[in-house]
Order: sequence, then structure tokens, then C-alpha cells
Amino acid sequence: MGRGIAIALVSGFAFAMSGPFGKPLLAAGWSPAGVVLVRIWIAAIVTLVPMLIFARARLATLRHAPFTVLAYGLLAVLGVQLAYFNAIAHMSVTVALLIEFSAPLLVLLYLWARFGKRPTVRTALGAALAVAGLIAVVGAASGGAVVSPIGLAWAFVSLVGLAAYFLLAEDGTRADDLEVEGADGAKPAVDQLALAAGGLLVGAVVLSLTSLAGLTPVRISTQPVVLGGLGTTPWWVPAVVIGAVATGLAYVAGIVAINLVGPTLASFLGFSEVIASGVVAWLMLGEALTPLQIVGAVAIVAGVIAVKRGERRDPDESGRPVAPASPHDGSRTRPVRTA
Repeated sequence: MGRGIAIALVSGFAFAMSGPFGKPLLAAGWSPAGVVLVRIWIAAIVTLVPMLIFARARLATLRHAPFTVLAYGLLAVLGVQLAYFNAIAHMSVTVALLIEFSAPLLVLLYLWARFGKRPTVRTALGAALAVAGLIAVVGAASGGAVVSPIGLAWAFVSLVGLAAYFLLAEDGTRADDLEVEGADGAKPAVDQLALAAGGLLVGAVVLSLTSLAGLTPVRISTQPVVLGGLGTTPWWVPAVVIGAVATGLAYVAGIVAINLVGPTLASFLGFSEVIASGVVAWLMLGEALTPLQIVGAVAIVAGVIAVKRGERRDPDESGRPVAPASPHDGSRTRPVRTA
């Protein structure tokens, strides 16, 4: 559990790099689709190439769950990123961020409705506290917020995509075809790192095709980029950071963490991205945190702790945590598959 929480925080802090390093690219003339396309392709390359060289057996496990890989690439990779950037193009960033980061609540409701995993009182109270802290951190209560119907539609698509990111990453390491068994009678598992690499490749290819078809206009500039206090740098510096760190590392660490702590706790630990984004924006772009945002950050941490303590997770015989029940195993639980 401790290792899973640490890896989840690494994922959240990695994702947080996308805003402070992606915003200067937009200011330099890049389109939202251009930023997403470059970051996904870089992430796909930095995750796929090492696996093709050193771990082809891991990639071979993707054949057990082709539909899951496709869904992960379309929803958890492409859908959440493209929808969010389109949402903030039509409405205030704070409102879009609040809607997208309501995903942990959708995860709770989904697990409750489908598997009967009703959240405990402590989990519910922790969720409420964490969401209240989120509202304070993003400052949505401040005046001047702009909302539009098309912006709301895109924001809700990003909400569904983020929820799918947490749910598919945990359940996606099982085979799509339940009749397929290994030599020892066990169901073949999809490697976690392979799922991340495969999903990133699917997202990159699909966005490339839609861009060539003119459905998602892509605009990329090679002009130097101003990175706040870091000064002016070549365009590829922020591009590599958001691709390799804020996407590649973030998705790989996220899948591993979700398999270790489960989708519920991992989704609330994802709030660390909001806190980290504020800190990085403060250090790089001079966007100082207000006292209310600091209080909100403390509330998020307290809420996540409450969610962790309220999670119903029974240890198996080895004392390791077990993942929530799934449609593949009825009401039974299974040991978490580690990387």
C-alpha cells in the first residue's frame, strides 16, 4: 500500500508538469490538438521503444485484451486530454478542471452501482472533504468564471475519460476473453507497462488520422518558447517534458499505482496533480498560491487520508492488499498484480 501511494503521487506530480510546460506552447501559437498530438507521440515512443528492445514478451500480452487497449487509448489517453483542451477553449479553466476532477466521485458511484462496493461513511466524508479542498485550490468561487454549453459538453467528456483512466487501468490487466487460460490454468494477465504503451500508441495514431482528415486542426510552431522564470528555450524542451514526463512517466506510474491501491484511492490521490500544478506554476510562472488555496491543499490531503482509511480492503493470506471485486470474478477479490 505504501509503495502504491508513493507511485500514485509520482504519477500525479508528473501529470502536473503538463500545465506549466504546455501553457507556454499554447502562448507560442500551438493549437490544443497540436500539443496533445506531440505529447502523446513522444510518450508512445519513449515507452514503446525500450519495450521493443528489452521486453517484447510484455507487449505480447496485449493480444489477450485488444478491446481494453483500444478503449484505454481512446478514453483514458486521447479522450481525456483532447476533451479538456477543447473545454478550456470555450470556458474558464477552473470550471473545466472542477468538472474533470469530479471523476473520483464517478468512480465511487460506478463501483457501488455495478459491484455493490458501497463506500463507507469515512470514505464518503473524505471524498466530500477532498472535493471541497479541490474547489478551494482551483479558485472556482472567484468571479469572472465563464461557462458555455459546448464547453460543458467537452468538460463532461473529459470527466468520463478520466474515470475510465482509473477503472480501465485496474481492470485492464485481465484478459478480454475469459475462456483463454494459460498452461497453469490461470487467466492470462495483460502487462501493466504494455497497457500504458499500447494505449498511448492507439491515442497517437487515432489523433493523427483525425488530424489528417481535418477533424482536429493541428498547429505547431518551432518558435522559441518562454518558460516563465526559466527564460526562453527551444520549443522541443517543453514538448519533451510534457511528452516524456507529464505523459509517458505519468501514465506508466498511474497504471502501476492503480493496480496496487485500487481505483478508488488512486483517483483521490490524483488530486495531488492539482496541488503540484499550483506549486510548479508558482515556481515557474510566478502564479502564487493564495491562503485559501493552501487551506484547500491541506483539505485535499486530509480527505485522501480519510478515503484511504475508509477503503474496505481485506488482506490476503500474505498480508498484501487485494483489489476490488470485478465482473470477472463475481464477489471474490484477488491479489493485486504488481509490476
